[in-house]
Amino acid sequence: MSERGRAAGWFETRRRGTRRWWDGTRWTEHLSVRGRETTLAEDRRAVRRQLILTEFVLGTLLVGSILIALWSALPVVVVRPMIVATGTALLLVPLMISRQLRLVALPARRPGVPTLR
Repeated sequence: MSERGRAAGWFETRRRGTRRWWDGTRWTEHLSVRGRETTLAEDRRAVRRQLILTEFVLGTLLVGSILIALWSALPVVVVRPMIVATGTALLLVPLMISRQLRLVALPARRPGVPTLR
């Protein structure tokens, strides 16, 4: 059976908990994220809002940790792990989020799931 002849329906994407609608001839923009229907554009906007909020919180935490290290009586050994962990998270979170945004558009690599063309 050719992919064009596959029945319409929801198929898994490569992002866990997300399904995308196949209309029988092509992939559409419609998604189901943990049971809530949305579109690719709306999902991207929601994920980007979460990224901005996460980056703001991590940035605030990093600045706070640095200020505490500079002006407090705490030894640097106590504050340094927080600075390193927060700085690392600031670098890695955007990379992980961008990967998730790419994966949502890709169908799962399973038998019976139409490929993206």
